[in-house]
Amino acid sequence: MQLDLLLTHANAITLDESRPTARTLGVWNGRFVGVDEEVEGMSAKETVDLGGSTVLPGFNDVHCHTSWFGLTLASVDVEHLPGGLPEVYAKLAEAAQSLPDGEWINATGYSHHDYEGQYPDIGILDKLAEGRPLVIRQVSGHSSIANTKALELAGVLEDGFTDPEGGKVVRGADGRPTGLIEETAQNLVLDLVRPYSVDTLVNALDLATAYYAKEGITSFGDAGIASGWIGHSPIELTAYMRARAEGKLHARGQLMPAIQALHEIAANPADDFGIGLDLGLTTGFGDEVLSIGPTKIYMDGALSGETAALSENYPCKCHAGYLQADEEWLRRVTLDAYRSGWSVAVHAIGDLAVTKAIENIVEAQTLYGRRAIPNRIEHAAMVTDDQLPVLAEHGIAVTPQAAFFDSIGDGMAASLGEKWLPTLYRGAGFVRNGVLMPGSSDRPCAEGNVLRGIQAFVDRKSRSGVTIGPEAECLTPAEAVTAYTKVSAEASGHGALKGTLSAGKLADLVVLGASPMEVDPTTIKDIPVHATLMGGTWTHNAL
Repeated sequence: MQLDLLLTHANAITLDESRPTARTLGVWNGRFVGVDEEVEGMSAKETVDLGGSTVLPGFNDVHCHTSWFGLTLASVDVEHLPGGLPEVYAKLAEAAQSLPDGEWINATGYSHHDYEGQYPDIGILDKLAEGRPLVIRQVSGHSSIANTKALELAGVLEDGFTDPEGGKVVRGADGRPTGLIEETAQNLVLDLVRPYSVDTLVNALDLATAYYAKEGITSFGDAGIASGWIGHSPIELTAYMRARAEGKLHARGQLMPAIQALHEIAANPADDFGIGLDLGLTTGFGDEVLSIGPTKIYMDGALSGETAALSENYPCKCHAGYLQADEEWLRRVTLDAYRSGWSVAVHAIGDLAVTKAIENIVEAQTLYGRRAIPNRIEHAAMVTDDQLPVLAEHGIAVTPQAAFFDSIGDGMAASLGEKWLPTLYRGAGFVRNGVLMPGSSDRPCAEGNVLRGIQAFVDRKSRSGVTIGPEAECLTPAEAVTAYTKVSAEASGHGALKGTLSAGKLADLVVLGASPMEVDPTTIKDIPVHATLMGGTWTHNAL
């Protein structure tokens, strides 16, 4: 038998308990066929001497926004600019001068925490835009900033306008919009530039997944496609399929339709079908490269803008955030989707939202049983000790993002106060209580580099250098690596296909300059990514 690829002199950490390490890896027909003595004496079309480099299973970011990230790569980036708001204004003005009259100015990456809590002045935005509509996406994705022209086109300035349910147009003391629009209110403006064309989305996916490959990412979950304020086109799946056909998809995607994309279908009453996609597509449809994952349901907003739903007011504030929709509607839509064959991924950040999400998922599973692809709570930002055994007992996965500690950790700590910090974006509390916790970034809402994410799980450091929450929540490097590989595969329902370097599994791997488990933990983020292999094909090769 001639192999397609033979990797020799590797420091392979397989994460397979039956064979934890290996020096040689054999690949044939896109899968691993064996290690060391199992492939001894076999020839290969390609043999690569790795010179002792570390090999891990390919990284899997189960919650990110790939189409959106690709679009940001072609947008005006205003994230954490050293020159402060003057530099933000300068970049926007430069962009305005390069655009035809009437063209939208699109920017991304803004966080008021990077600018001493300040938001851009709508009057200045109006002046520099020179009559063009302008919108800036907040890095969290849960709010945007629009100028007067954009708000006018969105109908916000009309007499009798009222805020949509689950969102808000923020106004100043004079009653006039400040430009900040929160949660579902973003749709009023964003729908003026959507849907994006398939050509635009294919280009975005090409850019984004090529970027992923350079970071060792071989799989991802796009959390919330096709509808809602996070979707980009009702035919977003078409863009993914075309990108794949054209060789522009450089990682495996599990696509998570927003709940708003699901609708009633006139199936036979005997089928008891609630809501879904046309043709009856549900969670699990697809193959090893593209598949449909859980449906994404929003319970609440974000901590960065204090729109996450708490059970009591934010410290020293007179508000407690809010749910994205009526509580009973959120329960009903969860049950309707679940009984129709959908696993659910429920966005819940505040403690009230997390509590309701757990209740809804437990009720759904009690009524209709477990799914092969686990139900999840996305972010699960505030989880109490007594909720940990409940999550473990019912097999509910959680996706906290350690990357938030650097970008908005200080802001979150200030918003929540000491009382809630022990519950915030837990790590070890989940892992050591048997809760399935895959690795994820929420990119572009936070840094998406997996090695940075691994280090953040280990040290939990904010931008100011403080540890967010108790040190007991810090993961070991091995636990953090496992979260982004083996556990991510299990939480996606793909544990039999990937996540370990085992015979019969997909040949997805990353080649690193050092082992994250062996270096100084403060330098994990600096480990070079030498190469990435997806299904036996190099998607990145700097060996």
